[in-house]
Amino acid sequence: MYTPYGNAADAQSRAFQQNLQHPQPQHLSFQQQQYNINPEQHAHMRGNVQDTSVPYANFFQEPAAKMATEFAKTGLGSSNQYLQQNFGSFIPGTRELHYYFKVSNMYVAKKILLILFPYTNKNWARTTMGDDPSMGATPGAAPVFNPPVNNINAPDLYIPLMSYITYILLWASFQGLKGDFHPQLFGYLASQTIACSFLDILVFKIGLYLLNCSTQSSLWDLVSFSGYKYVTIIALLCWKHLVGGGWFIYYAVVFLLTTSLSLFLMRSLRFLVIPSTGALSGNSVSNSISTKQRRIRIQFLFIYAVVVQSVIILYMSR
Repeated sequence: MYTPYGNAADAQSRAFQQNLQHPQPQHLSFQQQQYNINPEQHAHMRGNVQDTSVPYANFFQEPAAKMATEFAKTGLGSSNQYLQQNFGSFIPGTRELHYYFKVSNMYVAKKILLILFPYTNKNWARTTMGDDPSMGATPGAAPVFNPPVNNINAPDLYIPLMSYITYILLWASFQGLKGDFHPQLFGYLASQTIACSFLDILVFKIGLYLLNCSTQSSLWDLVSFSGYKYVTIIALLCWKHLVGGGWFIYYAVVFLLTTSLSLFLMRSLRFLVIPSTGALSGNSVSNSISTKQRRIRIQFLFIYAVVVQSVIILYMSR
């Protein structure tokens, strides 16, 4: 049944729902007042109110923060300088490492040639800075050996280190050509090589102790001379995998290269095993030894330079 009151009620209900869904904004005069603000007044208001959108936006502009930043920079710079100047005191023996890396291209070429063919060298003595007036040695002070760049007989660590890395990469490459390469090969070969070098140095060090060889040599000298064998091993690997020629020719090459290395080591390590009288400066006590002791030391040097090195070379160049 049609009733006018029903239609009016429905109209009021729809209007009420529209008002709920779309509420009309209130305080129009206030919003209009916001948009009618003078631009100059708006800029002045923004200048007086701090920007809180970024936390601690003005932190580094504070005087206390600037002072703390400068203090931190000064402290870090002093710490860095202290570490650079005193790093050698934390690890014993590292101060003198720079001596063993003073090399040149000419020295490296001559040294490698001397290891492979030592027969033409006549002078095996290590020179000191006192022998060269231009080096500015202090009179009365203990002489210091010339670095490798100034003396071909001085031991270095550049050639042993580069030979060690080259040996690992070369041996792994040859294994890859045969199809036997795997990533674990690098770790296995590196640890095996370090173990052989450690045993090599240990044998020589024990021999010096048992023979009562009082020398002023550094441990890095032994590491250097022990690492020169990698030059011979690299030459044997290249000959074995690139040249070939049968087992007879290969073992002939092994004999020649091993003999050259043994002669090089016997000549170079002679000043450690059989020092001459007053050889090492700063020591006025005579280093004279008896004939029997001299013979025993020569035998030890021969066993170390020939037998021990031959076994290691044959094992590592297999």
